[in-house]
Amino acid sequence: MRNFLISAIVNIILIFASYFVFKNVISGTTRHRLYESFFGSLAKFIIYLFIITVLITGLTAFILYRTRYIAYVNVVAPAIVSILVGFIMSTVPTRGAGDKNKGRNKG
Repeated sequence: MRNFLISAIVNIILIFASYFVFKNVISGTTRHRLYESFFGSLAKFIIYLFIITVLITGLTAFILYRTRYIAYVNVVAPAIVSILVGFIMSTVPTRGAGDKNKGRNKG
């Protein structure tokens, strides 16, 4: 149970760290275009997310198997997927479509 809690806390830290890194590295317009391409269809998004997660987990398991660190697959694979989750979180727009117009009309 203790190992699970440590792994969960590390994964949450990785999610937020990758969120802030991607949010600061990728410009707002690029993130918005990525969001529109990801969420253009919810079904397509879920299928892509599933396939990418399976590929990450499979590739991580293969690499760890080849390096004889297969015992750590349940720690490393979710950590890498957490980075993917942080990236996807960073693409979600933080402002609505009408926020720019509202700011101009206030003054």
